[in-house]
Amino acid sequence: MSGAVADLVWQRWRLPQDARRDDRRSDQGGSNVSGSYFDPDWAAKVTVPVKRVGDRWEFFYGGDVPVKEGTLGELTLSAEQITDERFRLRVTQELTVKILDEETPLLVALSDRSTNGSLAGPWPKPYPSKVPVGTTRFAQIRLGPLKKKIPEDESLDPELTRGGLFLKLTGLERCELHGSTVLMPEGFSQPTATSLNHAFTLLSQAHEKHRISNTGNVYTRVFYEDRDKRWYPLDDLRMGVKAVGERHLLHGLWAEVEQKLGWRPTPVADRSRRRK
Repeated sequence: MSGAVADLVWQRWRLPQDARRDDRRSDQGGSNVSGSYFDPDWAAKVTVPVKRVGDRWEFFYGGDVPVKEGTLGELTLSAEQITDERFRLRVTQELTVKILDEETPLLVALSDRSTNGSLAGPWPKPYPSKVPVGTTRFAQIRLGPLKKKIPEDESLDPELTRGGLFLKLTGLERCELHGSTVLMPEGFSQPTATSLNHAFTLLSQAHEKHRISNTGNVYTRVFYEDRDKRWYPLDDLRMGVKAVGERHLLHGLWAEVEQKLGWRPTPVADRSRRRK
């Protein structure tokens, strides 16, 4: 692989988990309050172009990359430049895991200004974790059937033939949630939405009439109930946040991923997402 060119994004962190945490905070949309307050551990990053020379990476314009011992970073390069086929497959393989079943209820956090700041409708107890600032109402939806009926295939995992919420992993770069159709609240003008994003837009149009745009970050606005009877944002599932106490659903999800892969990937925030 001598002569290969790549970008090395580096920053000295105290621990690997700090790097992952700050990546998540800096890349999350504006609707996620946990990523918007001052973080004393935050530090600026730089992108350094590097080139493979022999058995080491050097600064593209010549010389070593002068960083401190223990510096962590991410190397971005073309998968075609990886010479070890097994390693390439390991870091690019795809995996889909079902995390929530069809009919599972979800809560959508909305900012309904018609209440003049008062809380409207039923709220979950105990108070959910990481509720976006300005939330005055929660609307309940349910995961519906798949958008298209899948032909019967004995080789297909039965869990993937019903509706629900799925976690799709693509190597180390992408970790995304994909859902089926969504059943809207009882009595809603449109009974079914095509996706979580569509469901949020419909609810926002109904309850957030002050907004010019009725789109939002479903990862931070939509909440699931874990086995401890508490509600958490979907972003916790997507990012593989370490569970505490009795959050068995999250533990079970990543245990299943690790069992199928033989190793546990560290999800990396999608830097292409725009702030909402």
